[in-house]
Amino acid sequence: MDVQGLEAFWWIAKTGSFNRAAERLFLTQPSVTARIQALEKELGQKLFERRPRGVRLTDAGRALLPHAERVLQDIKRARQAMLDLQTASGGTLSVGSALTTSAYLLPEILTRFKARHPKVEVLVHTGRSHQVQQLVLDDTVQVGLVHAPLPAHADIVAYPLSEEQILLVVPPDHPVASRDEVSLEELTQESFITTDRASGYWALVEQWWTSQGFVPHITMELDSIEAAKRMVLCGLGLTLLPQSTVQNEIALKQVVAVPLKNSANLRRQNILIYRRGKIWSGTARAFLRVVEEHFDITLDLDDEPG
Repeated sequence: MDVQGLEAFWWIAKTGSFNRAAERLFLTQPSVTARIQALEKELGQKLFERRPRGVRLTDAGRALLPHAERVLQDIKRARQAMLDLQTASGGTLSVGSALTTSAYLLPEILTRFKARHPKVEVLVHTGRSHQVQQLVLDDTVQVGLVHAPLPAHADIVAYPLSEEQILLVVPPDHPVASRDEVSLEELTQESFITTDRASGYWALVEQWWTSQGFVPHITMELDSIEAAKRMVLCGLGLTLLPQSTVQNEIALKQVVAVPLKNSANLRRQNILIYRRGKIWSGTARAFLRVVEEHFDITLDLDDEPG
């Protein structure tokens, strides 16, 4: 069924006149008549009764009218949805996020984004980095904010956003808290607390320990960074944490980050991932502009990083 014919039908029903409908549609009266004739031919029924002072809907016309209204409203909403996506004035943004990113980095990014685009609905899916990668591949999310290392995939483009140091975190009253630097050899008798050992960042910690020939004395294995921080706050051990996850506690002097000898390369990389060949909506581009500002970078989304 031709949409232009339905539109002409609706305006004639609303105004009671072919001429007035033509004016609203910026068409000639013969053009409007031709559209109605084509519609009536398709339906096999007359839609209007011509009268001396205009036209009146036939029974068939009255039956068609509510359906025509719904179709035209749906088209209007579809056009508005496309405009909203183009201008970031509405629509939906879907973001995939690694677990620690969703807790410590993403809230600030989304706060800034929502301040500029309050009518955009934001959906966040969290998981481990490889799980977020699959969400990107499935188009469940438009972009992912995850951590390296990440398994390479031919259909995934990865942009480095930032690096952060992984810090030794101790209670303020710990003997090494005032030190400028401490070696792993001095920590052989200390009680270490692990966070989520399945996380990518903890794998980096264990690889570094191995490279240094260090075997930690682990007394607690926890499944979250927040739990590990609480244990350190209570003086129950030491742990290693990415800087972004503990910077507030360091600023409040609840814990102390002590530099570790030979740990300059003990760093975690934050990366942006998206599906290769992605066609970006205005809403997604608006979000990525906020990401650029947050990390002080420039993304070339029409190209790929070298």
